[in-house]
Amino acid sequence: QKIKPLMVKEEFSVRDRKAAKLKLLILSHTKELLVRKNFNDIHVTEICKSVGISKVTFFRYFPQKEDILLYGMRIWAFETSIKIKDKALEGLKAVTFIFERYGELCEKYNSMVLHLIKYYAVAETVLKPISIKKAEKILLYPQNADIQNFEVLAFDKLLEKHLLEAIFKTEVTRSSDVNDMVRMLLTITYGSILVAKMKQLPVKALLKKNITAVLETF
Repeated sequence: QKIKPLMVKEEFSVRDRKAAKLKLLILSHTKELLVRKNFNDIHVTEICKSVGISKVTFFRYFPQKEDILLYGMRIWAFETSIKIKDKALEGLKAVTFIFERYGELCEKYNSMVLHLIKYYAVAETVLKPISIKKAEKILLYPQNADIQNFEVLAFDKLLEKHLLEAIFKTEVTRSSDVNDMVRMLLTITYGSILVAKMKQLPVKALLKKNITAVLETF
């Protein structure tokens, strides 16, 4: 069932709205730069100049430049969830759709995804996803009446949700340990991205081939 396209009654302060708008603007300008530049070559001062803010303001929302990547992935997962709901996808169809979208993300913002993997690898602690607040949800989907109550799931939790549906629908019969399945899919995902980089292969095609092969074993 689709979310009804109604105007949302705003229930947050001007300050919350300003903060949400600024975070989304920073992400938008960073993504524009990522289309033509490597993430390493993008400096915070360049982002700040593009958005029209100071470095102090930037670091108030993103303590490290790499935190934009975490935020970007959270927004991507949220938007993917909305599309899945609108298309009424469940189980393995939803999982396949998630990876189609992820392949497109890797293709368009390859530097972003590679540096996100690097950020996970070198971080001294487990990185926590950056939360999406109600004001950000409403700014992204102002016509959707129920959007502020829509659940925001990280990439792995999104996979877990729809794999559980697949188990319930008996689309998955050889395995019932959803945690193992998620770990396997994440291993194949990040491995495919790195191998595509090392061997100069089309990342979207390689990811699709490998994920399809793994899903057939479930």
